[in-house]
Amino acid sequence: HARVGFIGLKREETTLRATIVLDVSRSMAWRGDATRLTKLAYAERLAAALALLFLRQRDAVGLVRFDDVVRTSLPPRVRVGQWQRIVAALDDPGAGRASAAPAALEQAGRLITRRGMIVLISDLLMDTTDVVSRVRALRHAGHHVAVLHVLDPAERELPAHGDALFVDPESAIEVPAASAEVRAAYRETVDRALGEWRDSFAGVGAAYEVVSTDAPFGVPLRRAFAVRQRLP
Repeated sequence: HARVGFIGLKREETTLRATIVLDVSRSMAWRGDATRLTKLAYAERLAAALALLFLRQRDAVGLVRFDDVVRTSLPPRVRVGQWQRIVAALDDPGAGRASAAPAALEQAGRLITRRGMIVLISDLLMDTTDVVSRVRALRHAGHHVAVLHVLDPAERELPAHGDALFVDPESAIEVPAASAEVRAAYRETVDRALGEWRDSFAGVGAAYEVVSTDAPFGVPLRRAFAVRQRLP
């Protein structure tokens, strides 16, 4: 991967500037089954693969990682070693409880000096209004925005039986309940929340896809890169 021949092209020969914005907050470290990757491990692999696709497209790509603060800020580059820098940054510490997505998206916009593309990878356990407002500002600035909403399958469907302790990974609030009693209401709440995210992003002209951590990596990669392929 390190010796892709075109990476040494001059900056002006790149066709697009892109920044991947990755949520590394504590909620992303969760998984519903020990046989699956955590949301963060899945998202990190997705970010690395997406960065490599951008570079092979002769695009400059950068990375912003955030939890309660911006942890990493790599400007988009197409030069030799950029993919290695991105992969190395994915191992940096993070996992603060909160998710400062608006600040991270603002930083991503500052890293792109002309119109480009921003890909947000997150479980979106955060306030809708602030995130959508920042995405709207990026769209007004001329940037294309794609959002990959990472979910563990257990977040969409509760077990059919047994008691459970429901824990908010961001606030650590615990609520015990019987799964059977809340299963239908939970699914309805999740579907409503996903619908709100989808409608909100569509309203500001951003692409939105739900990505399940039990899905092959090729599926979300194709969906995210489809947005890139439609650009001039």
